[in-house]
Amino acid sequence: MGFSKKQHLQQNIDALRIAFKLEKEKRQATVGERLLMMQYSGFGGLKFVLNPIANEIDINNWRKTEHDLFPLTQELHQLLKENSEDEKQYRRYVDSMKSSVLTAFYTPPQVIDTISASLRGSGLNIDKFLEPSAGIGSFIQSFSENQKASVTAYEKDLLTGKILKQLYPESNIRVSGFEEIPEKEQNSYDVIASNIPFGDTSIFDLSYSRSRETAKVQASRSIHNYFFLKGADMLREGGLLAYITSQGILNSPNN
Repeated sequence: MGFSKKQHLQQNIDALRIAFKLEKEKRQATVGERLLMMQYSGFGGLKFVLNPIANEIDINNWRKTEHDLFPLTQELHQLLKENSEDEKQYRRYVDSMKSSVLTAFYTPPQVIDTISASLRGSGLNIDKFLEPSAGIGSFIQSFSENQKASVTAYEKDLLTGKILKQLYPESNIRVSGFEEIPEKEQNSYDVIASNIPFGDTSIFDLSYSRSRETAKVQASRSIHNYFFLKGADMLREGGLLAYITSQGILNSPNN
């Protein structure tokens, strides 16, 4: 079965509606609500959610093959507006969604479970675990299973971060970019694992862009290289970093 844009968008709307409700009611999710939120997949592959939807006539600016997605997209934006304090917050949600369209990628659970099982099988003790690009927390779920690890996770997308906080209330969820991690946490994590973002996006981290180390300056210019070096900074001696990423990182002459 192919990728169903309509199904993924509906699941995202349902998950966000629950997350907003839980925030307002100041309670944790029921088992059923948690299962629905776990269907959230971000907006990668759903670029049409950024199309104009203010008036019914706006559908004329859409691709004909996506006309059936127009009402659902209107529903999504209405949900965001209803749960925004003001226009500024609504715009922040939309801008965050815009970034998610380019950087959100689905990771098959089987791949994540294989990585975590391999590490557990090696006898590695995980007291402190870091997920620098968490999405909805598939790595958190896999690595914290049967472990009593202290989990810290970063997720820059505001909407995905809301879901993540509700799914893992016992973890230290930080809805911000990995570049915001405090220096005092360097050399402290046992394991860092993630499906990291990839591309030529520069990272605003003055400790890297103004560093005397050429590798750090260069890494700040491409997000995937940055995640590798920044992650290494956060590992304790003997810690382990496990990333899913493009083979281009190793094959690049610049690296």
